[in-house]
Amino acid sequence: MSVTLFRAEINGLRAIAVISVVLFHFGVSGFSGGFVGVDIFFVISGFLMTSIVIRGVNKNNFNFIDFYLARARRIIPALFFLAVVLLVIGWFYLSPDDYFNLAKEADRSLLFLSNNYFFKKSGYFDPSSHERLLLHTWSLSVEWQFYILYPILLLFISKFSIRLLPRAIFVLFALSFFYSVYKSYADPSYAFYMLPSRAWEMFLGGLVYYAITYERYKLRKEWCGYLGLFSIALSILIYSPATVWPGVAALLPTIGTALIIYSGKDTFITSNFFSQKLGDWSYSIYLWHWPLVVAILLFDIEQTIVVNVILISLSVILGALSYFYIENPTRKYLTSNNRFFVFLLILIPLVAVLGAAKMIRYNKGVIDRLPDEVFAVFNQANNKFDEMKRCQATRDNSDCVYGDGDLDVIVVGDSHAMAIIGSVASTLEESRVLDWTQSGCPTINNIKATGSKPSRCNDFLSPRLNKLSEYSDMPILVANRFSAHFLGPNEKTEIVESPGLYLTQPYHGFSAPYIDEMYSGYVETLCALAENNAVYVLKPIPELKLNIPNMMGRALLVSGEQKRISISLAEYEERNQVALRLLDEVASRCNITLLDPIPYLCDGERCYGDIDGLPIFYDDDHLNMRGSDLLKPLFKKVFLKE
Repeated sequence: MSVTLFRAEINGLRAIAVISVVLFHFGVSGFSGGFVGVDIFFVISGFLMTSIVIRGVNKNNFNFIDFYLARARRIIPALFFLAVVLLVIGWFYLSPDDYFNLAKEADRSLLFLSNNYFFKKSGYFDPSSHERLLLHTWSLSVEWQFYILYPILLLFISKFSIRLLPRAIFVLFALSFFYSVYKSYADPSYAFYMLPSRAWEMFLGGLVYYAITYERYKLRKEWCGYLGLFSIALSILIYSPATVWPGVAALLPTIGTALIIYSGKDTFITSNFFSQKLGDWSYSIYLWHWPLVVAILLFDIEQTIVVNVILISLSVILGALSYFYIENPTRKYLTSNNRFFVFLLILIPLVAVLGAAKMIRYNKGVIDRLPDEVFAVFNQANNKFDEMKRCQATRDNSDCVYGDGDLDVIVVGDSHAMAIIGSVASTLEESRVLDWTQSGCPTINNIKATGSKPSRCNDFLSPRLNKLSEYSDMPILVANRFSAHFLGPNEKTEIVESPGLYLTQPYHGFSAPYIDEMYSGYVETLCALAENNAVYVLKPIPELKLNIPNMMGRALLVSGEQKRISISLAEYEERNQVALRLLDEVASRCNITLLDPIPYLCDGERCYGDIDGLPIFYDDDHLNMRGSDLLKPLFKKVFLKE
């Protein structure tokens, strides 16, 4: 039986794939597993690539240059246009950091290496990835890498025997699949992004090609198509970002896709007018929808049903326009010209954009393009205590000490202590401040961590606590992000399901036993500090959940209006219930003095992220120098007795 390259059910599958991905990304209820659309695309690609290559091998006329140029004509023009549009818009509306990241992503995407790039940055489902405007191009990179290697592999095997090809594809499918299952648990980010653990889905498409070709298989029944549709629908419904992916679970949508292709039967779902049109536009819709999803987060748009309907509709409209005016015309034009001319038409614009992207990166997001008032807002993210950054960057066994004169204060804690230590040092102008701070490490003795460096925090804190007798009667100032250690972070861009810290055993989830253990650890350590030293503990700094400089700067760029970010005092108290109870207990039990930052950072109702239009935080919860300087009167009262 012959295998035609255009088949209505495959075009309908493309529609199902892109609809599921788009609705998943916009958070539409019922599509928690919509990310399987990418897996559907992979199976289709494997089927079509095998069809093209094997036909060329059988006719002894396969040409590598024609094959790669055909893929380039299909993929590059629309991707190139998207990258150019985003870089132009980004010039006017993106922060330096966002613009720098976009330039890097454009570079990696157009070189089809973005999967490698994003693998090193963050997991696909991490909320922080939703700020990456070209994150979705990872799948194009995987496919392109497959396109490069697959025909070389097939032609090499065919030199020995064409009959070996289906068996070789099956072996490669099995090896990649079992590797994917292993990696999905051992290194989920690698398994998701990288070709070796994704290739099996495309090899599966190749196996379908041979299953169709060999007439002795008599399973080509209509029920295969319906079973395939059911499998895909079920996976979209029951899977979620918590599903281990793309291991064993990915068999459900990929085999479902294979069954539909194998059946060769049109159904109303795949062959109706709308499915066929969406299938035609699917590549361009896929390209354009994700930047619209990211815009919701970048510009703090309230995601209502109306907003979703508008942006989903806009995704389809932009996809259709891209198909009619970019994708289709350029493919036809490039097909009608000779190879060398086509090569130049593709290469020269690519080099130009890659050069522009490099310039943007070299100039750190081109800061000079920003109006002065906007730059001033964004630049508060860099307003940190420079001396501490220089010292801690090279700190090994020797401690950092700031200021001149006699040693007067020891500052202990995590990154919240690091954020205020500069203001403590400048308050004590004729004294020195000893720095016992370490990012991510609570002031709890014998604390351990999951991951590759389980004793990192304890290796830092424990030796210093052991030599505390050398500093008897020396005042100690403790600052921690207490609630993050008890309950996990509260940023919208960060979700942590299980704590990374523990004392006796790792915990799954921020359970009551875990909180009790951390609570006891804090009490024991803080009270031990207070045995021979005066201990002052700074109550929790407000955590505002949104990156203040970014959100304020973006609002200024887009609307020209100042945006204030705040939380209510009720939110602050609710977030810090456990922490405040802890501090009240150690204050009464161990004669520890509590320092309250709220009167200096909040009014009677709310805690704001800015003063006079400039941020006082360098992110969402760490005070910058403007913010920490607001606490100087508090430090003067305590340490200078003013």
